[in-house]
Amino acid sequence: MSGSSIESQFSATPLFLARLLAYNQGMAVLAMVDDLFFRAKIEAAAKQAGVSVTIRATVEAAIAPPAEGSWQLVIVDLHLSTSDPIETISALRRMAPTTPMLGYGSHVEAELHARARAAGCTDVLPRSVFVQRLPALLSGK
Repeated sequence: MSGSSIESQFSATPLFLARLLAYNQGMAVLAMVDDLFFRAKIEAAAKQAGVSVTIRATVEAAIAPPAEGSWQLVIVDLHLSTSDPIETISALRRMAPTTPMLGYGSHVEAELHARARAAGCTDVLPRSVFVQRLPALLSGK
């Protein structure tokens, strides 16, 4: 499958993008990730976009929202090794019922993507598309 066909199959939904654009000013992002590669990608993109990002690997560590209010975006790695990603999404959705939540994972795991959506992810992207679109998502473009 070519990159362009993956990109055409997986695009952020208009609702997700509208919510994200509405929240973009002074955005505080919670990223549930324990993979060092993706952590570095998220931190670099956030720094470039001027966005505050907090990286956590467990729900317990993510309980406290930022001092200035709530998270404007939650990013969840669907391949968390420190906790069950679906349970993590469900717990975070209960804590933040209206916050846009973006999951990302392997493009071949359609069932996992569907379970993430059912648990509360606003949108789910394959890893490659997530990395490609991350700077634009964080900068509101």
